[in-house]
Amino acid sequence: MTKRETISGELKSILKKVSRTLYLSLNILPEPARSLMGLGYLLCRAMDTVVDAPGVSTAGKLEILSLMRGLETPGNPARLEELVKKLAPLAAGSGEMELLLKFGKVLSLYERISDQEKELFSQLLAGVASGMEMDVNLFPGGQPVALATAADLERYCTLIGGAPGVFWARIYRETIRGNNPLVTELPSVKEAEDLGAALQMTNLLKDIPADLLVGRCYLPQSDLDANNLKPEELLAPATMPRIRETTAKWMAWALDRFDSSEAFLLTVPKTELALRAAVIWPVYWAMETLEALSHANLLDPAARTKIRRSRIYATIASTPPLLLSNTAFARGYRFRREMLVVSMTGGDIGGGAL
Repeated sequence: MTKRETISGELKSILKKVSRTLYLSLNILPEPARSLMGLGYLLCRAMDTVVDAPGVSTAGKLEILSLMRGLETPGNPARLEELVKKLAPLAAGSGEMELLLKFGKVLSLYERISDQEKELFSQLLAGVASGMEMDVNLFPGGQPVALATAADLERYCTLIGGAPGVFWARIYRETIRGNNPLVTELPSVKEAEDLGAALQMTNLLKDIPADLLVGRCYLPQSDLDANNLKPEELLAPATMPRIRETTAKWMAWALDRFDSSEAFLLTVPKTELALRAAVIWPVYWAMETLEALSHANLLDPAARTKIRRSRIYATIASTPPLLLSNTAFARGYRFRREMLVVSMTGGDIGGGAL
């Protein structure tokens, strides 16, 4: 992708509408990383919007996912644009509707990237499409249905979140290699996969009530069985005490993977300030989100948990010292980690946040 072939104008506006805090991280990246990451997000968000749209048949959703898997195949982009445009009125929000209506422009940008870059996208879209096929095939709608096992939930997070993490790491590797040809240690694809899966788990825990209302229970049936629960019982907020231990277990699962962030950041050179900030921000925000979730009733639709805008901007304002010091990042991460562990276990902690 040349520097002229960038996400700008209408597509940049759409990206800002549909990516929320992620846009802040994407927007600071250098080109072509910014446009590649933004394009990847828009393609995945279009798939997600279609899968979540009411009134679309299972066959219709699976056809679109299949076309996205084979986006490099001649004829697939045109067919995909036709199908996606027709579904635009079913999108949940105005930003998502605009994305589907103007999806042809997203595809036009994809067509202009190099064959090497298309290979990266092929792996990204195949992974995310596999996760979304689980959604389509396992959740018919209506009464909530649960994933069967813990392994199913781990696989889902690795596909939906881990595949974008791998994509992210590979773009970072190419950017660093191009700017720092003497660097020998590059960001780990496995660590990025872990971080992506942890971010996805954070989103799932945050969105439990909304997912239940459309028939999706990502907490595994094996966990519910241990508490003599059926998925539909989670529609009642009063059930929260019976699943608190389960949600804490999955928070700990995410936390174990967020621990990869220290090693990952070590391999991003201190000369790559924007690349470093775009790691630090989502990790810190996710840790703060998990800490807030640990106090919340995750089954109450009226108590949807998200960190305040002031905290987001406070993290951004405190970034400069972290860009040049791996120790400073680690100190801030470990403080947030301890806060979360204490919240999950009901202990106490002293000290101040970074």
